[in-house]
Formats: sequence, C-alpha cells, structure tokens
Amino acid sequence: MISSLRHDVLIAGGGPAGATLAIELAQAGQGAVLIERSREAQHKVCGEFLSPESLPLLRRIGIHPAALGAQTIRSLRIAARDVLAEVVLPAPALALTRYTLDEALLQRARQTGASLLRGYTVEQLAPLRERDLCGGWQARITDVSHASMEIQGREAFLATGKHDLRGWARAADGAQNTLVALKMYFVLTREQQAELAGHVELILYPGGYAGLQPVEDGRANLCALITRKKLQQVGGGWGRLLEHMMRSSPHLARRLSGAVPLLERPLALSSIPYGYHAQELYEGPTPWRIGDQAAVIPSFCGDGMAIALHTAHRAAELYLEGATPAVFHEEIRRRFARRLTFATALSRLVIRMPALVHVVRLWPPVLAEIFAATRVPGTTLHAIGD
Repeated sequence: MISSLRHDVLIAGGGPAGATLAIELAQAGQGAVLIERSREAQHKVCGEFLSPESLPLLRRIGIHPAALGAQTIRSLRIAARDVLAEVVLPAPALALTRYTLDEALLQRARQTGASLLRGYTVEQLAPLRERDLCGGWQARITDVSHASMEIQGREAFLATGKHDLRGWARAADGAQNTLVALKMYFVLTREQQAELAGHVELILYPGGYAGLQPVEDGRANLCALITRKKLQQVGGGWGRLLEHMMRSSPHLARRLSGAVPLLERPLALSSIPYGYHAQELYEGPTPWRIGDQAAVIPSFCGDGMAIALHTAHRAAELYLEGATPAVFHEEIRRRFARRLTFATALSRLVIRMPALVHVVRLWPPVLAEIFAATRVPGTTLHAIGD
C-alpha cells in the first residue's frame, strides 16, 4: 500500500528494471514508490534468457532464479534449415519466465520497503514548479475504474519497457523498428524436450528469426520476430507465420512436431526500436530512463535482461551519489552505443541476407566473436571445436 502522496522517487513501470531500482533505493533508505499497471502477474513478450552477466545482479538484490525453477542454459545453437553451429557459454545462463521473475521482483521490492502501487497506469508525468517540492515531479495515475490521483517525488524514473509514456517518447531515429514480435509457450514431446535441454536455439528464416529455449515447468518459449512486410506476405497471423517458419526450417518443424501450445493466442508486440539508446531530447528537467527506456538491443543477443538490470543498478548508484539524469544517460551512451550499433546492423543483415549466416558452418569461431562483441562487458563465448 501507499502511505504518502509524496516520495523521494517515483518509478513508472514494475518490470525487472523498475523493480530492481526500487529494491536498491529502498535498501538505501529512499522512499520509492513503484507504479505497475498490471494487478497480477502477466506473461510478457520476451525471450526470457538470463545471461551469465545478469545473474550476479539478481543475486545482489536477493533474487535466486534457480530456486524459482529456472532452467540451466549451457550453449547456444544457431539453425536455419538445420543446426549451423553451436557455442558454449562462458558460464551457465538461466531461462525463467517473466511471469515468475517479475512477480518475484515485485514482492522483493515490497519486502525491502518500497511502496508498490499495482493496477495503476501513469497517465501524465511532469516537472513541478520550483516552489513546489524543490522542483520535483508530479505523476497523475489512474486505476482500472479510471479513478485518478496525483503523487509527487523529488526524482522520476521511466521503466516502462518498450511502451512509451505520453509526452516522453523515445527518439527512434536510426533504430530498427520494422519488426513484429510474437511469443508462444509449448509443451514439446519428451524426445524434443531432451534434445533442447540445456540449449537456447536461434532459428533463422526469411524475414526474421526466433529464439527457442526451455523454461520452468516443462515448457518451451518460442519468441519470433519478423518484419511487418514479410508477415503480410505470408498471410498475417500466428498460424501463417508458424507455417512459414517451419517450412523454412525443418529443424524447427522437428522441434514442434507433436508440441502442444499453451496460450489461447500468442502474445504480440510491434515497432520495437532496436538500436535505441537514451538521449537528452528535452530542455529543462528530464526523468531518468532505465531498462528498455535506456537502451534496446536486438533480441538475438540475449542481453536485454542484463541491460535492464545493469541500468537500474547503475542509476541507483548515481542517484545516491547526487548525479543528474544527463550524467547517467551519457554514461549509458558511452557504454552501449557501439554494441547497439553493431548488433542492430547485424540484425538487419541477417534479415535481409539470411544466407550469409552459413559462414558460421565454415568458420564456427565467428559466431563466438560476433556474440562476444554484443555482450554487456565482462563475458565471452567459446565455439565448440575451438
């Protein structure tokens, strides 16, 4: 529950970035209010890959994914019609649904003393006049019944993921924002579960690519991306897309033979701005941007969750040191801009010229080098056979 309408910090969005920030600030004695629009745990469009570099950040705030049922991932396969190459991760990664992880993070935020507002949407965020709360911020929030109230804080953080808050849209210049993402959970046959166990598979097909990996409770997550143009060409809709993917990749067709879909309909998301990083677009006060509001890396890199956790952790450190949002955003630009540019160019290239990936069959180490170049600094990958 919320005990006051005035806080040290307002955080819009209760995903991994927002919840992590709330936990770290609450542990430091800051009065943080975390505003999350979903009243209950929700599935999200996400590959749900927790890279090795993300795990220490989670342990730091008291989250242990293995205890929540996360599945161990030891290697990455890249496949088109069949498997082209495989690389071993430098350390085991984990796979855990956002349904489980997000809920654990929100409950941890509550336990550490953050105020948690669930079922509320931030409709408006604006800086206050200097005479009000030393300049701070005011947010108008509404619940499902459209009842609204206003809350205030000295600082504001945007952690709304790939959804922009009205009045604070991200600049998408140069970003790869032509892709549509769709996600479905399956129960694979026992044989296919055994073959997929311990692996994440990146599957390539004309117009896009998909990630397939095991998650908790015997499920597999298939998260697919495709250009809007190609989706229209194949007939639109999940069924036609699935046919297109399996027709292009007998490997995926084998994986899904006899599989049972678990969702009534796939989750979907469009216009994802791959390659985006935070910029100072507005004169005057600006909120801090974390998670996908700070940087968006193409899904095939598997580092989106690590970036969310890292930006939240670093924002908490800088805020507590008295730094400004501009200082934080500039640091994020320096740290990630080159990786984002490279990864986005590679994503575009794979989609436009998928045959180029066959080079990894001739020279497997190139895959390790490509993925090492797109990591959050600190880890490398090793190709099988090196």
